[in-house]
Amino acid sequence: MNHHAEPGPAATAVDPTVTAAVVVDELVRGGVETFVYCPGSRNGPIGFELTRRAAAGTITLHVRLDERSAAFLALGVTKSTGAPTAVVTTSGSAVANLLPAVTEAHYSRLPLVLVTANRPLAVLGTGASQTVEQAELLTSQVRHVQHLQVPEGAGEMNRVVRAQICHALGIGAGRLAGRPGPVQIDVPLPSGIPPQDRAVRFPAGRPEGQPWFRTFDRDRGAARPYRVDLSRPTVVVAGDGADLTGIPGSVPLIAEPTVPLEGRTALHPWVLDHIRPEQVLVAGRPTLHRNVGKLLARPDVTTILLGDGDDAWVYAAPHIDVLAVNPVFEGTAAPAWADQLARLDAVLRRTWAETLDEPGHRGTGVGVAEAVVRALHPGDLLWVGASNPVRDVSLTAALPAGVRVLSNRGVAGIDGNISSAVGAALANPDRTVVTLVGDLTFAYDAVGLQNGVLEQVPANLVVVVSNDAGGGIFEVLEQGHPKYRSAPYGDTFERIYGAPQNVDFAALCGSYGVSHRSVEPSALGPALAAARACDRPIVLEVPVARTRLRELHARASERATAALNTIAPAGAPVLVG
Repeated sequence: MNHHAEPGPAATAVDPTVTAAVVVDELVRGGVETFVYCPGSRNGPIGFELTRRAAAGTITLHVRLDERSAAFLALGVTKSTGAPTAVVTTSGSAVANLLPAVTEAHYSRLPLVLVTANRPLAVLGTGASQTVEQAELLTSQVRHVQHLQVPEGAGEMNRVVRAQICHALGIGAGRLAGRPGPVQIDVPLPSGIPPQDRAVRFPAGRPEGQPWFRTFDRDRGAARPYRVDLSRPTVVVAGDGADLTGIPGSVPLIAEPTVPLEGRTALHPWVLDHIRPEQVLVAGRPTLHRNVGKLLARPDVTTILLGDGDDAWVYAAPHIDVLAVNPVFEGTAAPAWADQLARLDAVLRRTWAETLDEPGHRGTGVGVAEAVVRALHPGDLLWVGASNPVRDVSLTAALPAGVRVLSNRGVAGIDGNISSAVGAALANPDRTVVTLVGDLTFAYDAVGLQNGVLEQVPANLVVVVSNDAGGGIFEVLEQGHPKYRSAPYGDTFERIYGAPQNVDFAALCGSYGVSHRSVEPSALGPALAAARACDRPIVLEVPVARTRLRELHARASERATAALNTIAPAGAPVLVG
């Protein structure tokens, strides 16, 4: 099917509307179906072409004012669909605002496409308005920067521009070099003048909607095999981006919430504190829990990273013994090893359940996370914010089957989470998207709820804000020790770590036209059930106690120690491989 509506000879090779039409056409042919557009003058010709195609139903278009939020929205679409998504900006500081989302896409290996309009090369460096060296702004975080060359002559322009778009998309998809990741296509346009006609006539691409040239996945199976003996006490530690395909299901698994289990059972993450395996298989980037790093650093543990290192970056490189591009599994795991770990897992899960049932503990962010997960339905998508929420889900909750969990774990920032969740909701209108974030994460990116009056509203989005009046993550870290709340430190902890904000969330939501409810922790389950029928974005603000978190974790650890002492003497490892 030919995606361009009215191909024909261009009136002039330098007409910006023709260049814009060719760029958009080749992006669509290369698999880009969703575009997020940020208003500007220089990128106007691209915007006109995008609105024409959106009106024809051949693409999905979202318009956002804030480039940072727009890029995270596009990232949420890509993360939830796997398809490349383009964010289109004008020149100047607009491009710099893409950096946070680009960094997340880089480390999450997501094929985000940045289409940045620019002034012609001859104008750069002359002091012209809104001109910066924008092709250099993002170079450390993108897989490739394609500064589009636009030759004279319609035929030559068509061939060269289309080939460059294909090249950039091939790199972004990981088919030409390294792993998938963000790419920047910098488009010099002599002006932002609108087209004279609604349907711009431009040179045709390949027949039947094909890209100018096709790229294919590279064969990684030819790599030298590395034999993994599963008869040794082994555990798999899986983090964000892990692919468990090919790993025997009999090997005990500890996985972060964002890892698709595909029917497997994951152990509680605290299991790692009490075992001494002979080898650890690492999949993805397990950055959520500190005990993973401690285990990998043990000199008596062989650590095997399952991956290809194609992007010249190796997770936990100082502690990795083997990079296994083509692992071959031999032998079988001893049933006794798996049974012991399962019993340990049961003790830890029971410990957390009993601790949460103690007075006051459900009125914490941990209790909110447990209640949110308990209220999920098969088919739901759960977007979890960084810091405590994703950890709380990991520590306390057993995810129902059929629930997908997403989170920005590439660099694990609190920025952009609402925008990314909105992107996931827009890309998955048939799912209820429940978002669990803390109050600082919500305040940071509340602009993600802003919608133009002509834009699609994510009616399937429910945002749960666990409001503990500040940065709860620091309560359970070294900085949260009680000594830092008294002389000579005074209010230092609250100012630089707790950092409570003076924000009226109800008024903030009202300014964006979003429903808001304040809900007590005990009523969160029914409130979530009612929110499903709201048919518009809704924010459920749950007030909880931040200062109880340290006590809660200490109590759970105390209970676990007492229970595990019935299995092994105090101070001894519970399980020794």
